[in-house]
Amino acid sequence: MTSHIKPDDIAAPVDIRLVPAAGLTATVCLLSPRLPPWVAHHVPLTLILGGLIAMILMVSIRRRKRVGQWLLIVALACWLATPAALLTNQQRAAAETSGWLAFTEHLGTAKLSAELVNDPVERDGPWGPSWFVTAEVNHYGRDLTPTPHPAKIVIAADEAWSQMRSGDHVCFLGRVTEQDATTFVQAVHLAQPDSCGQPPGQTAPTGRDTLRTALQDQAAQTISYGPELLPGLILGDRSQQSETVDQAMKISGLSHLSAVSGAHTSVIAAAATLLFRSLRFPRPIVIVAFIGTLVLFVHIVGTQPSVLRAATMGAIGAWAVFSGRSSQALPILALTTIALLTLTPELIHEVGFQLSVAATAGIVLAAQPLDRLIRPYFEKFLPDFWASLISSSLAISTAAQLACQPLLLTFIDYVSLYSVAANLFATPLLPLITIPGTIAAALIMVAPGVSQLLLHAVSLPTSAIGWIATTTTQLPGSTLPWPEGVVGTALIALHWAATGIVTIKLLRRQRRTPPPVRVDWGLPRWHQLAIRLTQQTSPAQSLQYLIVVVAVVAHLAVFWPTKAGGINPDWDIVGCDVDQGDMFLVRTGPESAMVFDTGPEPDLAHHCLRAAGITRIDVLVITHLHADHVGGLQGVLDVVEPEHIVYATGTDPTYQASTTGLPSTAQQLTGPTVSVIDHAAQDPDHPVQLRWSVLSANHQTPNENNASAVLLIEIYRHGGVATALFTGDLEQDEAEKLLAADRIPTKVDILKLAHHGAQNGGTGLIEHTEPSVALIGVGMDNSYGHPHDDILEALGPRTDVRRTDFHGTFSVTLQHSPAHVAAQR
Repeated sequence: MTSHIKPDDIAAPVDIRLVPAAGLTATVCLLSPRLPPWVAHHVPLTLILGGLIAMILMVSIRRRKRVGQWLLIVALACWLATPAALLTNQQRAAAETSGWLAFTEHLGTAKLSAELVNDPVERDGPWGPSWFVTAEVNHYGRDLTPTPHPAKIVIAADEAWSQMRSGDHVCFLGRVTEQDATTFVQAVHLAQPDSCGQPPGQTAPTGRDTLRTALQDQAAQTISYGPELLPGLILGDRSQQSETVDQAMKISGLSHLSAVSGAHTSVIAAAATLLFRSLRFPRPIVIVAFIGTLVLFVHIVGTQPSVLRAATMGAIGAWAVFSGRSSQALPILALTTIALLTLTPELIHEVGFQLSVAATAGIVLAAQPLDRLIRPYFEKFLPDFWASLISSSLAISTAAQLACQPLLLTFIDYVSLYSVAANLFATPLLPLITIPGTIAAALIMVAPGVSQLLLHAVSLPTSAIGWIATTTTQLPGSTLPWPEGVVGTALIALHWAATGIVTIKLLRRQRRTPPPVRVDWGLPRWHQLAIRLTQQTSPAQSLQYLIVVVAVVAHLAVFWPTKAGGINPDWDIVGCDVDQGDMFLVRTGPESAMVFDTGPEPDLAHHCLRAAGITRIDVLVITHLHADHVGGLQGVLDVVEPEHIVYATGTDPTYQASTTGLPSTAQQLTGPTVSVIDHAAQDPDHPVQLRWSVLSANHQTPNENNASAVLLIEIYRHGGVATALFTGDLEQDEAEKLLAADRIPTKVDILKLAHHGAQNGGTGLIEHTEPSVALIGVGMDNSYGHPHDDILEALGPRTDVRRTDFHGTFSVTLQHSPAHVAAQR
C-alpha cells in the first residue's frame, strides 16, 4: 500500500553529532579571554577530564545504548574543544607578556606598526567625515614591542588615510579610545607608509591590488549603481560604496551580497565543478581543481571571516563527496566551525563570522522543510518553475533572517521590516552578476575590452539590486526600533524559543511518512484542525504552541505601528507631538531647555514640557506667528515663565504679536544675532553648552512662512560639537535666497524640515546641508499631505527621519564614540 511513496518524500535525519562540539568550541573561544586567568588556565584540563569521565560512564552503562551515544558525543565535544582552549590561553599569555593587554585596558597612546585588513571606509558624523579601517598591529610602543598574538584594532582617522588600501603597512601614533570585544584606536598623527623603523618607500602593488584597482576603474564606466556595487558584488570590495548606498544595503538586509560569502563561493565553486566535469576530468582532478579554485578565489577577494567559512565548508564538502561519506551540510558546517576556531580562535569575535555561521545553520536546518511547507500554495496559481523558484528563495531568505536577527541586534538597534522581501527579489540576481563578473575580473588584464563589455552587461542586474535596496529603505517603517532593557531581552528569548520550536516541528514533519490512503473527513478545515489539536496534543506540545503564540503576539505588540515615542532621560533634543504643528526642545541643563515654537494647543505643549521635566526655559523662540507654531503659548506659560522670548513675523497685518498672547517683553527678531547659553557647571552629569545664531528673520516679507526665523544651534557636548538647523515654515524661494547669499552652513547634523516636510519647502536645504537626522513635526493623517514624498526621497536612506506622526513625542541623544557617531532614541 505504500509502494507509491518516493524515497525523496521522506527526508534524511539531521546529523547533529558534531553540533555540541562546535557549540562548545565557540563558547570556549568566546568566554576564555574574559575569564580570570587562573580560571582560563584550567579550562583545557577541565575539558580533557570531562571527556574522560564521559567515556568511563559510557563504558560502564553499555546496556543503555542511547545514553551511551550521548555520552560519546559529550566526550567528543570536550576533546575537540580542547585545542581551541589551549590556543586561546597561549594567545592570552602572549598578549600579557608583550604588555598589549595592559596597554589597551589603560587606553594608552603609542606608536603602532600595523597592516591594514581592509580598505578605509568613509563615514560622516557631527565632527565631520572620518575614515575607519581594521588593522593588525605587528609592533607597538617606543621600543616597537612585537605582538606575536592577535592584536586587531579599528582605526578612526582623517582624510589622509583615504588613499590607503588593504595590505598596506603603516606606522602612526594612536590612542586607544575604547576597549571591549573590539579595540578602537584614534589616529592622532599622520601615518607613514611601511613599518615603523623602516624608511618610507613605495610598496610594489600585489597582483590582487592591481586586479581590484583595474576592476574599480572599469566599473566606474558602467551605469547607475554599477560603479559602487560591482567591485563588492564580484570581489567583496566595498571601498567604492557611498555612505548612502552602504546604508541602503544594510537597512534592506542586502549587505551580505556585497561582502563575498557563502552565496558567492557556492556559485563560483558550482560553476567551476560544472566546467571541470563537462571536460570529463577524472574525479581526483576535479576535486583538486575545485579546491584550487576556492583557494584562488579567497586570495583574490581577501580573507574575510565569511569567505574563510564558506571556502573551508566547500573544501570539506568536496572531500566528503569524494570519499563517499555523508555530505550533509550541518555536520560539515559544524566541522568547519571547529576547524576555523581551532586555528584562529579570535574569529569568534568577528561579526561577519558569527552571521555567516548563523545564516548557514538557519538555511541548512529550516530552508528545506519551510520550502516543502509553502511550495504547494504557490503551485496553486504559478507554473512549477516559478513556484519552486519563489518558494525556495522565500524559504532561504526567511530562514537566514530568523537565524541572524538576534545577532544583528548586538550592533544595530532596529529591525529591517522588508529585508526578507528585498532578498527574495535581489538574491536570484546574484548569479547573473557573480559568474560573468568573475570572468570579467579574470580577463581584465589580458582582454580589457571583453571585460568592459561583460561589466556593462552585469551592471543591469547590479542596478536592479541597488534600486531594490534604496527603494526598500524609503518605504514606511523600513526600520523598526528594537526595545531596550528587559523587554528587548525577553523578546530575543521568545524569538529563539519560537524559532527553535517551529524548526523542530518542520523537521519532524518532513520525516513523517505520508499516509497510504487519504481520508476525506467531509468537515471544514478549521474543524479538522480542532479535532487534531484535541486528540493529538500533549501537555508538552500545548506549552510549545503557547510559546509560539506568545512570541508572535509580543512581536506584533512591540512593532505594531503606533506612536510609541518616548523621552530618553539623557536627551539633547525633544520633538513634541503637538499634532499638526511644531514644538521642539533643545536641552541646556538638568531641567532647562531652549524651546522652539509651541504647537497649536496649550494642553499638548504643557504635557510635553512636563514629560521632559522642564522647570526653566532659557529662550522661547516663536519662529513665526502662524497658529500651529504659537497657538500653544499659554500651555508653556502655565509651566514656567521663559527667561527670554523672541519671535519673527513679516508685514502681513493679519499676524500681530499682540493677538497671539505674547507678553510685551517679547522681542522681535529682525536680523542675525549670536548668543550663548552655558549651564555646564550646574550639570556634572550632562554638561552642555549652547551657541545659537539667528541666520535669517525676514521681517519685510508679506509671506509669514518666509518670515520664519532660521536658527543654527551648536551643541557642545562629549568633547565635540553637533549642529542643528531650525527652519520654521521657510518656503523654497526664501531658502534659495539664503543659499545664494551663503547664509546656510554646508553641513549640519540635524535638520528640522521646513513647513512640516511640505513640497513648497523644496529640497535645496536638504541637499545643501546633508543632515544625518531629520526632524518633522506633523500630525497623523493630516489633510495637507505632509510630509511630501519628494522631500522624503531627497532625504534618502542615509538620513534618520524622526516624525511625530509615526514616533509620537521622541527624543534625540547625541553620542560620540571612536567607532560610531549617531543620534539615538
